[in-house]
Amino acid sequence: MKLRVAAVFCLVLAVALGGPVFSQTQMTFNGTNYASSTFKAMPLDQGHVVLIGEQLGIEVNESGKGPFNNLSTHFALTMYMDEKGGHYHGYGTYADKDGDKMVWEIWDFPAGSNKGKGKLLAATGKFAGMEGTADFSNEYPKGWPESTNRLICHEAFKLTLKNPL
Repeated sequence: MKLRVAAVFCLVLAVALGGPVFSQTQMTFNGTNYASSTFKAMPLDQGHVVLIGEQLGIEVNESGKGPFNNLSTHFALTMYMDEKGGHYHGYGTYADKDGDKMVWEIWDFPAGSNKGKGKLLAATGKFAGMEGTADFSNEYPKGWPESTNRLICHEAFKLTLKNPL
C-alpha cells in the first residue's frame, strides 16, 4: 500500500511541477548505403592531396522495411591524403520521402583503413529527438569513369529515441 501511495505522489509531483516526462528506446540496426560520388583533387605537393567530394546514394537496412529503409543520402566530404592513406571528414544527410531528415557528422577513416565513425547531429520530423552513433566500413568497386567512384558503405547504427509520454 505504501508503495502505491509513493508512486501516485511522485506522479502528482511530476505533473504539478510541469516537468516533461520522457521515455527512451535504444535500437541498433545495420544498413548498407549504395552510392556514387565525384571528387575534385587539389594537390598540395608531390605526396599530399586534398579531395573535395559529393556523394549521392540510397540507404537500405537489413530488414528491408521500417523508417530507416529507402532513405536518400547526400554527403559532402573532405579528404586529406598522403602516402599512408586518407583521412575523411564531412557531413551526411539521410532523408525519407516525406522530407524528414537526419544529419550526421562523419570522420576518422584513419590512414590505410576503410572504417570510420559518425555521430547524429540533428534530426527532423519522425526522426526528431534521436541521438546516436554509427560505425562505417567502405568498399569501392571498380569500373567507373575517371573522377567518379562507386561506394558500398556498411553501417552499424546505435540510436536512442527520446519520445515524450
